[in-house]
Formats: sequence, structure tokens, C-alpha cells
Amino acid sequence: MATRSHAEQVGEERLLAATGRTREGWYALLDEAGAREWDHTHIARWLGGEHDVDAWWAQGVTVGYEQSRGLRAPGQRPDGTYETTVTKTLRATLAQAWPYLADDDLRSEWLDVDWPVMGLTAPRTARFRGDDDSRVLLALSELPPARDGRPRTRVAAAHTRLRDADEVAETRKFWKDSLQALAGLVEQE
Repeated sequence: MATRSHAEQVGEERLLAATGRTREGWYALLDEAGAREWDHTHIARWLGGEHDVDAWWAQGVTVGYEQSRGLRAPGQRPDGTYETTVTKTLRATLAQAWPYLADDDLRSEWLDVDWPVMGLTAPRTARFRGDDDSRVLLALSELPPARDGRPRTRVAAAHTRLRDADEVAETRKFWKDSLQALAGLVEQE
């Protein structure tokens, strides 16, 4: 699965309701202002400063604009590197899932890499440095129980500092497979 563009992730109606303009309305305004020559930060700040766009929406409009004008590919960061995030809902509590992120031995049962741990914030996040100097954030968030009453926890693997779109595709497959393996272990308990 390819990384989706900003336009595919955020609906036109939501954008219009939150900012007062359509996507194309913002893009035409940015073109008229000369934004093709600006960096990401300049565009986002201009939207907030000149048009009172909320910071979150200004970032989204900026990313969408950059993608629509060929200044940035989906999944690409302003520095030229790429990132991707894969999520999986586990049929487990946060307390059941956390040890599989924090404990080296348990983690090795589902994650077939030995990356240095950069930080743990119990019981929510684990940070790693990849062999290629990429960065990984594994984050857990508890969800409301399923209709059948079973607990649910979402795990997200955010992998940054990837080199190109091909590496994004490979990395997404790696994380989908890895998180599926994690689910198989956690849900056995």
C-alpha cells in the first residue's frame, strides 16, 4: 500500500468547515502569494499569521499544497527524508501489551531486529534507533472495549528518517508483519 496523500487523508468538507476555504481555494491563494518559492515553515506561518488558520490545519494545508505542486511526495518530510506509520489494534489491555515493547526478550519474539533502545516511557512508548540511523517510535494507546467486552489497545509503529519511497513500502510491509506477530503473542494471554 502506498502512502496516502494529505488530500486522501483529510476530507474536503472538514477542511472547508475548519478553515473557511476549499483545498483548491487555499492552493490558488498560496500560488498567488508566491508560496512555491517558500519553505514549509514559511507557508505554515503565513497561513496562520495572514489568514488566522489554526496551527494544525495550517500544517495540513501546507503539506497538501507541497504535495499538489510536486514540492514534496506523500510520506516525505521537509528535510527530504520519508516516514511511515503502521497501526494495529490488539485484543489486549495496555498492561498486557506493554511488556512486549519494553522487555528485550519478549520484544525479540515478535520483532526480528536488535536496535538500540533510545528511551522507554512506561506504559506508553518505546523509542529505537535503526541500523541505518532511522528512528522508530512504538506507541500504545488504550481504546474503549470491543462490543463483546474484550479489551483493545492500539499499537502504532512510526518509522522516520527513511531514504526514499521504496524504503517506505518495504518498511510498511515489515511493520505490518511485525505487528501481526505481536498481536498473535499478546492475544494468546
